[in-house]
Amino acid sequence: MKKVLITGGSGDLGRVLCEQAAAKGYAVTASYLTRPSRLRAGTPLQLDLNDREAVKAALDRVQPHIILHTAVPPMSAPNLRAQIVASAYHLRTFCPRETLLVFLSTDMVFDGTQPPYADDAPPSPLSAYGQAKAEMELMADHVIRTSLIYDFERGNKQTEWLLEKVQRGETLRLYEDEMRSAIWVVNLAEAILELIENPFFSGALNVAAPTAVSRLTLGEKLLEALGIAAARIEAVSSASTGRPANLTLDVSKAQLLLKKPLLSLEDAYARWRSSQPAYTE
Repeated sequence: MKKVLITGGSGDLGRVLCEQAAAKGYAVTASYLTRPSRLRAGTPLQLDLNDREAVKAALDRVQPHIILHTAVPPMSAPNLRAQIVASAYHLRTFCPRETLLVFLSTDMVFDGTQPPYADDAPPSPLSAYGQAKAEMELMADHVIRTSLIYDFERGNKQTEWLLEKVQRGETLRLYEDEMRSAIWVVNLAEAILELIENPFFSGALNVAAPTAVSRLTLGEKLLEALGIAAARIEAVSSASTGRPANLTLDVSKAQLLLKKPLLSLEDAYARWRSSQPAYTE
């Protein structure tokens, strides 16, 4: 039985990944920092990835065949860039030679001016987060670069912030001109678990939706899934914010490597809706 260590096992992607990996027969170790209650599957492992000796001890003990590094500090964390880089460096340093190490990266390594971005496009980050992820990519032989990760149910960052604002009666201001290759967390986890068994997967690979959508379109679809029809929505422009305008990723190589399709927002919604036994029009 292959042993897989999934960092960030309590995160939006990590907990779905742990669940799917366990269902596929992997012996899963799920690392977390402060939220063990969010773990869905796997053997829990409290681990501070910024603690060099703790990482070494954990890898010596677990001896994983595969490491999937999905953990990321909150965007508001102090020294965000330093934390991201240190975590990746410690895993790279102490990763056993025969272990497959896969880093999860982001479309935020680009500046949004020259889409669609190919797998080998040179990074051009605008933020400390993007810069840290670009540095992280240099440390790994296997990188999965993705976009916004959403779910149609509660418990995901993309749904929770919408719900919080709706519950407070606030207007949702959603960018109509910021394009992202947002991907359903279930679909992304499936793709990752397929890729780690594919001998042709190497280097940096874009794994995201084949069709980009605006933040406005994504927000509207998530609200529909949550059954919220009365939300006040204002379409706004991101032009004056300094945010990347268009981070569309070219996923053509991933589509060639994968057997299961990467799903657009509409296709993901249709699949999710069909799986809901109590769904009614």
